[in-house]
Amino acid sequence: MTHEENEARPRTRLDETMRASLGATAVLMLATVVFSMVMTGAYLNYLQAWLGPYLLAASIACGVLALWTLLETAEQAGRRGAADGHGHGVPKVGALLLVPALLFAMAVPSSLGADALREAQPQQRVAADEALVFPPLDEEEVNELSLQDYSDRYVFGHPEELVGKPVRLLGFVGRLSTLPEEQWTVNRFRIFCCVADSTLFAAVVTGAPMPEGRDVWVEVEGVIDLAASDRLPVIVATDVEVVAKPEEPYL
Repeated sequence: MTHEENEARPRTRLDETMRASLGATAVLMLATVVFSMVMTGAYLNYLQAWLGPYLLAASIACGVLALWTLLETAEQAGRRGAADGHGHGVPKVGALLLVPALLFAMAVPSSLGADALREAQPQQRVAADEALVFPPLDEEEVNELSLQDYSDRYVFGHPEELVGKPVRLLGFVGRLSTLPEEQWTVNRFRIFCCVADSTLFAAVVTGAPMPEGRDVWVEVEGVIDLAASDRLPVIVATDVEVVAKPEEPYL
């Protein structure tokens, strides 16, 4: 064996060690991010809650496999180093990949909110051949409904059945670009699996100023103004209360 070939063999082994350790570190980085998001509940900003156990199991499995690969690689590198008299430890630069992963886990983006209204199109009323029948609402007590339920009643049911029925709706505040300054909307997204398949439900609010602030959640009490309603229901507010953001922001 020539001197050049003898020198090339350690470099080849080092390249293999580098590739294996960096690949395992990348998987460990991903597992760390997913695990931390599940444990803190941050994944609820993007996914439905029922996906949590699956994400937790997958992150633990990937983390264990990545650690096992790193340990195995380090052991093999140690044996080769002892055999040829050169120390080829596992490259420590791979550990630096964990830094951006930890930073991302500690500062994840928030859930869909007012900033997403510019790109979203809320469910709107259109002409329909046949209306759906919904359970009647109470005329005396305040009916606590989700924005989806109220929107479905207006879009797919008989809107006149909402007249005079006080409701309480929970959502974040915003203003669609098509609305005049004195009007704003209470909004909430529904996701079926993740934010990529989200649907926006909204109701126009009049009779009360829009609360100021970023990502403000409110409970709006009021009744529908059917004459002013068009594609979206218009609620004449009797009370607007700022509340904490719900633990699960999506419907």
